Amino acid sequence: MTYIHSHRNKIGILLIIGLLIAFKAFATNSTYAEEKPAALNPVTISSIRYWKPTTNSEISVRTIDPNQLQTTAPVRANPKLLVVMYHNIVYGRTGNIYNRDLYNFEHDLIVLKRNYSVTDFSELIDNMGKGTLKTDQAVITFDDGDLSMYGIVFPLLKEYKTKATFFLVPNFIGTVGYMSWEQIREMANYRDVNGKRLFFFGSHSLTHRPLGDLTSSEIQRELSESKRIIEQETGYPTEALALPFGSGAGDKEIIDIAKKVGFTVIRTSRPVATLLSSLDLMQIGGFNVENYSTDVFTQNMLKLSGR
Repeated sequence: MTYIHSHRNKIGILLIIGLLIAFKAFATNSTYAEEKPAALNPVTISSIRYWKPTTNSEISVRTIDPNQLQTTAPVRANPKLLVVMYHNIVYGRTGNIYNRDLYNFEHDLIVLKRNYSVTDFSELIDNMGKGTLKTDQAVITFDDGDLSMYGIVFPLLKEYKTKATFFLVPNFIGTVGYMSWEQIREMANYRDVNGKRLFFFGSHSLTHRPLGDLTSSEIQRELSESKRIIEQETGYPTEALALPFGSGAGDKEIIDIAKKVGFTVIRTSRPVATLLSSLDLMQIGGFNVENYSTDVFTQNMLKLSGR
């Protein structure tokens, strides 16, 4: 019995070895794409990470024809300013109201450029002084300095030649999920084919605490230090402030400190569009765009503008 049992064990072991040898030979001769990936050529890999049509793709990719964005805003007898506020741009739908998916964001651009002249705060103030504005104005803003600003928004707006203002929290910069100062400088120094600057940077405070809850000395530090750091890192004046959580909007003490520090614009979180003729630069509204469809975005935008 012992001999028979031992003999059976040997046969079993030999069968297992044979199966392993056969499997190895089969795997060696098989050609699976995932086992032998083609070598990647870094020269041919695009740095643009948003949806874009490609002749090699078997999947139909939805995107926007840039020619659709080349439109002129209608002339208005009573032009208004609308400031739109985004936080993160993402590739797909999420439950977070601060995440705007890329597909709808691109369509937002069409709606904005058909109805508004997209500008920045400095250009807006300059043109208001000249009295030359005949169309509704829009400033596109992004809060916090999320990494998607560099990875998604930056290449997209470069292609569409669209201005934007980014409000930074210096204590966030360089941490996980946020841009680095090197990336921010690249954006700040970018010029379009006409030599015009497209991307501007403002303060969203030093630590993103609600200013309305802070003491005078704390507010002073939040504003002065954030302004100093952003100017030092970018090499450009920091003139605009966005209130964290919209806290302290219209507060005289905060406005006085902001002016003393050197800010000329304060963006709040009040969803309003304001007549340029009655615009208070230290209490500019901000329309937060949530992750709904562009149809809803358009309805909200036109309702705010009274158009």
